This record gives sequence, structure tokens and C-alpha cells, in this order.
Amino acid sequence: MFGQKNKDLFNSPAFNLKPDKNLIKTMLSEGCKFEGNFYSPEYTKIDGVITGNLNGESGLVIGSKGIITGDVSSVEVIIEGKVTGNIKAHKLEIRKGGILTGDVFVDFIVIEYGALFNGTCKINETTQEDNEVFETPST
Repeated sequence: MFGQKNKDLFNSPAFNLKPDKNLIKTMLSEGCKFEGNFYSPEYTKIDGVITGNLNGESGLVIGSKGIITGDVSSVEVIIEGKVTGNIKAHKLEIRKGGILTGDVFVDFIVIEYGALFNGTCKINETTQEDNEVFETPST
């Protein structure tokens, strides 16, 4: 039922959402607060508090101390802290300790054991058709 090619799936970029620390160009540190819409063209790590929408062209990492109240849109989103709002991303990872309350529109999603997700998830249908995760059992 599970083919050899399925093992390669977990080594694919979709499941390798750990950006090199050198990729992070912008950081909002713990104790910082920001109100309003936040835009970043590069990888950004947020350990502070943001009330407003986030938009990133590369990736957004919500650190363990990060608290976001607003919608998030980026190519890659990693949640280790708390997000209350909708997420639109190509890749989303909610790590252990991460909390997401809101709806999700993604191509790929990873939810670690110990993470909390309360909302609905819609995965892009064309992505599902292009990625055969499981082989169809023969009858």
C-alpha cells in the first residue's frame, strides 16, 4: 500500500520547513509590540506581539514568544507561538507548542504532535492532484 517513493516525500521541500538562521533578515524581538499591517520581503522571525495582518514574500517564523492577532499570508509560515487569524500560504508548519485559531488555505501543511489547531483547512486541489502520496490499492 505504501510505496518506496512515499519515503522520499518526507525529504521533499514541502516537509523541510526549517529555514537556515542566515535566511532570517528581519526580527521582531520579545517585548516589542506592533500595531498595523506588517510587510516583509525577506524571511522574518517574530517573537513580539503584532496586532494586524502580516504579509511576507519569503517566509514568516512566529517564534515561541510570538503572538499574532490578524491574518497571515506568506510563501512559508512556521508557527511556534500563538496566531489568531487566517493563514494563506504555500507551506505551513505548526510546531509543538504552537497554537493556531483560524482558517487555513495552503498547498502543504505539517502539524506536529503537541500543536493546537482550531479552524478549517482547505488544501489547494491542484496540489493534491499533482502529489500522489499513497498508491491506490489494487482490487
